[in-house]
Amino acid sequence: MTAPEWTKDEKALEEAKDYLRHGNTIDFFEEIAAAVLREHPASLAKYCLDLVVDKRAGKAPRAEGEFQPKREEDNKYMRSHNVSDFLDKWILALLVARPDTDAGRLDFHETYLRSLPQTTAA
Repeated sequence: MTAPEWTKDEKALEEAKDYLRHGNTIDFFEEIAAAVLREHPASLAKYCLDLVVDKRAGKAPRAEGEFQPKREEDNKYMRSHNVSDFLDKWILALLVARPDTDAGRLDFHETYLRSLPQTTAA
């Protein structure tokens, strides 16, 4: 994946980092990544959309199963489903939109995920 042009500007990078540090954005994506690694969904976009819809409804992601980030199956899953690329594109789209509120971010996540094919990995 090629970095967007704006990422070559130091000020823009610092602004992006500041944005991600506010509004629980990092916690949100850590929660998403942990759930994805726990469940290994066949459709990454659909699974993440379901997580966002549940979050909007006040439901927390399932915490079943122990999270073990270095399992071989996780590494294979990450590669075969292009999870890192999927998350990178999602985060970059968020940085372009930069909604101001938690509700605005959830609206963005839902809209973004609905725009993706729901039967493919990314």
